[in-house]
Amino acid sequence: MSDKVFRTYDEQLDILAGRGITLTPPTERKKAKFIIQREGYYKLINGYKEPFLFQKDPDEQYLPGTTVGEIHALYCFDRELREIFLRHILHVETNIKSLISYCISENYGHENFLKYNNFNTAMKDADKQISAVLADIQRQVSSNTSDPCIKHYLNNYGYLPMWVLNNILTMGAISKFYSIMKTKDRQSISKIFKILDNDLESFLYYLSIVRNFSAHGNRLYCIRTTKPLANTNVHKNLSIGIHQNEYVNGKRDLFAAVIALRYLISVNEFSHLIGELTEATGWLSRRLNVIGIDEILSSMGFPANWKDISQRGIK
Repeated sequence: MSDKVFRTYDEQLDILAGRGITLTPPTERKKAKFIIQREGYYKLINGYKEPFLFQKDPDEQYLPGTTVGEIHALYCFDRELREIFLRHILHVETNIKSLISYCISENYGHENFLKYNNFNTAMKDADKQISAVLADIQRQVSSNTSDPCIKHYLNNYGYLPMWVLNNILTMGAISKFYSIMKTKDRQSISKIFKILDNDLESFLYYLSIVRNFSAHGNRLYCIRTTKPLANTNVHKNLSIGIHQNEYVNGKRDLFAAVIALRYLISVNEFSHLIGELTEATGWLSRRLNVIGIDEILSSMGFPANWKDISQRGIK
């Protein structure tokens, strides 16, 4: 494999032109150069070229008429998706943290609640699972001792109540925390959302992945996970097809996050989410030329009737 060498912006554009990217008239090339200067070649082109290729390695070729501007539109759309999902998932995160804090404090106090027996010791591999979560929490505390709230409670009381601990726990950590809680405690929280505790565990796990992708600027629209979302009534009510015993949409893709949010945020907030997604996809659709919005929606795992999710409900 040959080493990557430095190339000027114009050399980068010449490579793209050789692969079929349209850079004429001169104003188009000027626009493309400005975009690459601002966003970076690797993140923009390597990250979002896939839908625009009709031939891949070893000799990439783009669909006739493809422009850097159209690839950039998909890039901007994905950035908007990250902002939308992060905003709504943060609301879920705050809500779940509050509910867990209340449950733990009510049942086990606020001073020494991180005891092994306060969790589901009957679960499979309990020793390993519980110990791993508690150890991760301790690591997060150790790395945040300079936090004013953490420092205050440790110095003055020698412990951290759950509502203070929440300030430093990540969405992933709180998802894992919920997974080791006793069944009765898990159910006291899941019943608030009118779902089973196992479903809530699945939803939190999935949303934690999407949250991390969104927060760290990773490509989101075509996300695929190894662990699928739990089956829900939404899959059934939208008549989503099944392949090899798994729904083809809403299991390992971005639409799975939409389904999880359907259960965990209010009706009004979810309606706002659908409105934001409708506006964002409409914006992208108006800027696509060589491909259509349906191809992108397919990569997102959105079925043709995805907007019906609000009307068909979760029951």
